[in-house]
Amino acid sequence: MDPGVTVIKISGRLVFGREVDRLETTVTDLLKQGQVKVVFDLSALDYVDSSGIGTIVSCLTQIKKAGSELRTAGANPRIQRLFSMTGVDKLLALYPTVAEAAAG
Repeated sequence: MDPGVTVIKISGRLVFGREVDRLETTVTDLLKQGQVKVVFDLSALDYVDSSGIGTIVSCLTQIKKAGSELRTAGANPRIQRLFSMTGVDKLLALYPTVAEAAAG
């Protein structure tokens, strides 16, 4: 895998509270280190609420502002449906696997 790619595995539930705070902190820290490409591995993500979707979008904004790139990989059909209902799928590159997201 490209050394400039960082994979963040998001699993379980991404909901209001500690989970979204931790994700935002992780992304902020990565950008401070100058990471160029970030992949959110969503293959183990079961549920995301509106706060979680908002956090993904705010991470995307942060990453773009830093001149970096965010891709997502492995979202299950339910998560993909949520992304399309909320328009997030128009903002984010969705890939079937981490390897494809990291390579592209």
